Amino acid sequence: MDMEGAFDKLKKELAERLHGISPDRVVFVGVGNRLRGDDAIGPALIDLLEGSVPHALDAGNAPENYTGAIKRLKPSAIVFVDALDFGGRPGSARIIESADVLDYGATTHNFSLDVAMDYLGRETGADVFLLGVQPQRIGEGEDISPSLRRPLKELADAISRALES
Repeated sequence: MDMEGAFDKLKKELAERLHGISPDRVVFVGVGNRLRGDDAIGPALIDLLEGSVPHALDAGNAPENYTGAIKRLKPSAIVFVDALDFGGRPGSARIIESADVLDYGATTHNFSLDVAMDYLGRETGADVFLLGVQPQRIGEGEDISPSLRRPLKELADAISRALES
């Protein structure tokens, strides 16, 4: 499947997951380090979503520090966004369930994301999943790859449209 076909599939999947949920009951949580190249994918997408979605949080490297704030929002869906190496083309994205997070190798974060996802799912009853975006490179002191800027913008637009359905 080409990149455009995969992206269309992702948009459809997102729309299905978020269908019927009021936008103010969906929380987007960006995870990543802005100083490590494409590890900044999560926070960068949150920057693009601010103003178009009610709840977009940049959790940096420590999403576990935001669980209380997320629970207070009483979400029906919690969408974590993070760089995830699943062997795809840089900028491609896929939905990953918490049970499958560790299948993609070690995390670059202080706390395993699946633990936070499972905890929030139990505590809130929300549909909790990861929107993993394939990085191109992760390295100290680097900016996000220029080739990821357009796919991230398209992903932000797809999320905004999914919330409208």
